[in-house]
Amino acid sequence: MLQRSLPFPFTDVLLHSKLDNRPAHRILFCYADLPRHRDPVAAARRFTALVHLIPDDNMGARFLAPGGPDPIF
Repeated sequence: MLQRSLPFPFTDVLLHSKLDNRPAHRILFCYADLPRHRDPVAAARRFTALVHLIPDDNMGARFLAPGGPDPIF
């Protein structure tokens, strides 16, 4: 449903500051996280795409994308 709601081709960003975009951020993050243990290469590509799509990265995808910073716990 999310893909159908965006114009094609979608070349913009989804800002976290717009409250209407936040459910989309959660959906995309969960979609990227699903194959993380079974297929880490596919998950890495999705997390990298998330970093480009959502530049604020309020969900922390940059920590799971290849070459991203190490998480600080």
